[in-house]
Amino acid sequence: MRRRRLSPLVGRQAELAEVSAAWDDVREGQAAGFLISGEAGVGKTRLVQECIERVLAQGGQVLAGSSFRISSGGLPYGPILDALRRLLRERSAESLTALAGPRFASLDQMFWPEPDEAHRAPDARLFDVFLALLGRLAEEAPVLLVIEDVHWADQSTLDLLSFLTVALRRERVLLVVTYRDDEPAAGPLPAALVELLRGPFMNHLPLAPLGAGDLGLLLAHQAGNPLPSAIVDEIADRSGGNAFFAEELLEARGLGPEVPARVRDVVLLRVATFTPNAQAVLRICAVVGRRIGYPLLAVVTELPEEELLAALRELAANRVLQPDTSPNAYRFRHALAHEAVYSDLLPGERARLHARVATALAERPQLGDRPRSTATAVVAHHWEETGDLPKALAAVVAAGRAAVEVRAFREGLTYFTRAIGLCDEVDDPAAAGLTRPELLSAAARCAHDAGEHESAVRLAEEALAATPREDVVARALLHEALGTYLDRVDGARALRAFTKAYHLLATSDALAERARVTAALANSLSVRGLYPDSAPLWEETLELARASGRKREEVLGLKTSGWHFAMHGEPATGIGRMREALRVARDEDDVEGICVTYNHLCLALDFIGWSSEAVATAEEALLWSADLGLMFPPMFDMLDSLVLVLYRNGRWRQAEEVAERQLASHHAAARALMTYVVLAELATARGRPEEAAQQLKQAFEQLKHDEDPLDHGLVHAAAAARAMWLEDYETARAEVAAGLEVVGAHGDDQQAVALCVLGLRIEADEAERRRAGGRSGVEEVRVRGERLRDRAASLWQRMGVRQRSFPEAAIDAAMGEAEFARLTGGEPNPDAWGEVAAGWSRLARPHAGAYARWREAEELVRARDPRAAEVLRSARDAAELLEARTLLREITALADRARLDLGAAADIPPVEPERPFHLTDRELQVLALLKEGRRNREIARTLFISESTASVHVSNILGKLNAGNRVEAAAIAHRLHLA
Repeated sequence: MRRRRLSPLVGRQAELAEVSAAWDDVREGQAAGFLISGEAGVGKTRLVQECIERVLAQGGQVLAGSSFRISSGGLPYGPILDALRRLLRERSAESLTALAGPRFASLDQMFWPEPDEAHRAPDARLFDVFLALLGRLAEEAPVLLVIEDVHWADQSTLDLLSFLTVALRRERVLLVVTYRDDEPAAGPLPAALVELLRGPFMNHLPLAPLGAGDLGLLLAHQAGNPLPSAIVDEIADRSGGNAFFAEELLEARGLGPEVPARVRDVVLLRVATFTPNAQAVLRICAVVGRRIGYPLLAVVTELPEEELLAALRELAANRVLQPDTSPNAYRFRHALAHEAVYSDLLPGERARLHARVATALAERPQLGDRPRSTATAVVAHHWEETGDLPKALAAVVAAGRAAVEVRAFREGLTYFTRAIGLCDEVDDPAAAGLTRPELLSAAARCAHDAGEHESAVRLAEEALAATPREDVVARALLHEALGTYLDRVDGARALRAFTKAYHLLATSDALAERARVTAALANSLSVRGLYPDSAPLWEETLELARASGRKREEVLGLKTSGWHFAMHGEPATGIGRMREALRVARDEDDVEGICVTYNHLCLALDFIGWSSEAVATAEEALLWSADLGLMFPPMFDMLDSLVLVLYRNGRWRQAEEVAERQLASHHAAARALMTYVVLAELATARGRPEEAAQQLKQAFEQLKHDEDPLDHGLVHAAAAARAMWLEDYETARAEVAAGLEVVGAHGDDQQAVALCVLGLRIEADEAERRRAGGRSGVEEVRVRGERLRDRAASLWQRMGVRQRSFPEAAIDAAMGEAEFARLTGGEPNPDAWGEVAAGWSRLARPHAGAYARWREAEELVRARDPRAAEVLRSARDAAELLEARTLLREITALADRARLDLGAAADIPPVEPERPFHLTDRELQVLALLKEGRRNREIARTLFISESTASVHVSNILGKLNAGNRVEAAAIAHRLHLA
């Protein structure tokens, strides 16, 4: 970045010191960030410029971009691409590809894709590629990333910034974001600001107006000599301490006896003194935007070069324009000056100038010096401002398509929605290049990809209503799309939509489209546990996909039919198909296909008992995905499953690491059901029941819109286990019953057996407690246990050929018998528990194995068998290795009661105080005051911090505790004894 000479920075020493301290932390390897707010003209940009100068002087790197206000839609990733454009100018795509690897190509392609790639499938890795690039750049030298004026930013930029605030950890990156706080916050900004401040390293830095003393220094530098105090006081009073307004007032003092009171009028008073050429150029600059490239200006102004340069010199000398950091470009020195000049244009003059700019950019896009996604948005903005609706319609559609190319789905939705409206206003809707149903369909897809599923459903239904009955293929594809959108809203309606799509094309020769809708219906049946109904459809999908060359559907067909075979007694066939699906997806570089196949393959390997292969495949998937990061749903789902596989196979530390990676993204947290289940199980096993409750709260929230019986079984089992260890048998029993109700209804016999066995364990625990306490009710417990035992046995026998796919079910069945024997309190039977323990060992389930060894040792103690110490020692060693403190406590208690010498115990860390979500010491202090009902101002006074800092701490606490408000946070703090 080119450096310019700047005027002295006055009145911001404290803020600069705060940013400088954070930069020192960044250089040591800790990400940091600031959200700088203040009114227009107060000095946000000047403070940022000083930070940039200091960073460059210390050998740091700077990426800087700013948002640009346009009339409609938004510039997809505008400031991010602005920063990258400058980086490309300095480093070249080749050097960045060498630095960041092939991943950088997906960022490079966002600028000017080749014509034949103009409507390629969007790259799903944008967020993480940008994160990876920042990390690699920061390895060379620490990075300052500046994004200015986010009050004008598009939703996609705000999402990316929010992602960075949670994804950046040890990268040497300082993120600085600025916004105006003197205008009513609207649109996505208020929620985005909350999200940004919830980032663990983000700080709020509000800028107050300057005092008279600081303004005097600023004005003295501008004037070249100290000013009389009376003049300074007058300007300070009229400007309210606003630096830009003060400078404009000083410039305007010699223009007449009456100086206007508003900054807009002061700017226009000065502009009126410029030469006609300078005024004409300035008006065109105001239409172009805050940054103006000289080549575009030369075309639009139509002035001879000498006259144009003279006008630009005049405007620069009068401090209205200044050279931009980009070569051969200018920018308004301040946004207020830009706004003042633009607002003074007459309506007809404004439309004429916008038309000239739009025509120039449409004919010669390179004049805009912008990536394709933002260039098309700018052209659409200019055509809309002209009032030429047919041209505006075509440009808006192009902007929507370009937004989709870079996965800016919210902006795409805005543009396509605007195009739908314009179609009703133009005489010839064909100017759009798309029919009305096609526009509605495109808008629906954008809404779905942006997470607005209800809007997607409404738009898809409108598209269906507008599509002729005779266009069967189009209607079938719309029904398929509608089913996809309904999946998040109404599962029953989704299945009906998929079924309708399938039947519409049942006899069609449109093989590719038939493959698509058949795959959709088969998948919908599969995720609802209707495997017998889905199985023949997957074979049909495979046949159609191969006949039509549809690789995506071929991958889905292989993957899901493979899952069906693996789960129904033919594991070798099933795993073979799934590995073939992985090969096809890899050959096609189908990232989504690779993700979904790894997801199901790892789960299948684990469920059929091929444990070592499951772990090896999970690690293979993690290695493959490490170069991609995570940011899009199939990657979230894959990591979610890997967490479960690693946990079940005793890789608890690794499971926690993957869970942390998964939850680093707030986008991923919305699709992390299994991750929350595993974290709840781990918290229960490690003696942190309140943390387990918080994780289960998240899992149950996600379960509301989930129809997969597997997920329901896992969540209820985890909740039952937590309650059981707390000896809350009524709750534990209710959770088992709730899980069996869902799982049993969908015919998932293997999971139903596991839930029955968990229920038997709960009843056995309660029976033992009642007997030990001399309490009644043991017979009632026995009756409940008998019902569970009979149900488990019936389910086990009913599985038939499927038993070959689930060796775990055989061990569960044996454990159920052992638990029932414990419930009845019969003669000691250590051999039964020994067989169960050996079975869990074969399947590499160390926690379940340690539990069985503990029970085996109990039986050996009852039988006065000397082997008890050895067996209990092996249980103790396994529990210590896992740091399973809840089980370890029971093992130690048995050893104490039976006076068994287990030898020296491993030195495992004690149970840490429960601090969910990594609260800092300062946040604990703030939380203690929140518990007392203190407000932000009282917290600030008590801790000697600013009120804005207290507000940031409260926002961080709410985010970390997943609390909806201060009262809920205080309640959680009481339960967790956090402060």
